[in-house]
Amino acid sequence: MRRSRGWRIGLCSTVILTGVLLLAQGSYMQAKAYFAQYLIEQAWRQTLEDKQPHKPWSWADTYPVAKMTLMTADDLALVDSTFYVLSGASGRNLAFGPTMVQGGGLLTQGGNRIIAGHNDTHFSVLNGIKPGRVIIFQDANKQKRQYRVSSTQIVHETDNSALMPSYYDQLTLITCYPFNALQTGSSYRLIVRALPV
Repeated sequence: MRRSRGWRIGLCSTVILTGVLLLAQGSYMQAKAYFAQYLIEQAWRQTLEDKQPHKPWSWADTYPVAKMTLMTADDLALVDSTFYVLSGASGRNLAFGPTMVQGGGLLTQGGNRIIAGHNDTHFSVLNGIKPGRVIIFQDANKQKRQYRVSSTQIVHETDNSALMPSYYDQLTLITCYPFNALQTGSSYRLIVRALPV
């Protein structure tokens, strides 16, 4: 009887300790993600001051190249989401924010600016986006340009037409599709195109 009770207490203690450790790990990851966004914002402010790239932390292999603001559908004076666009479209950089795939660099002049983001984090706001939504794009020159979503399209990952260079100014946002999928690694992409207002 005593042995059985001791075994139960030990099992309960192990389950509780495991739960506390998992909760602490999840909280640590959330805190780390929020702190990373703060550091990226600070790096962007420095970039606006001197027009030079600034890493958000010393070992980063990326830096913010633009700020992108998605306005709400109903009121153009209300901000829905703000993103700091990072240079270098690697998986590691995508964990911290949308990344510039093409048309990058600090001082960009027109062309097809292609920005990729994860559909379960930063670009989750693109779920159900409709033509007409306004995006404000700010570069390192402090120049702000308004773009209006002109079209959305779902394509297979082998369709590279969205990556083609363009002579006219446009934003192309790319994320995996469908949203809220049970498995990662979808072979479809949502392409959102926006043209200058």
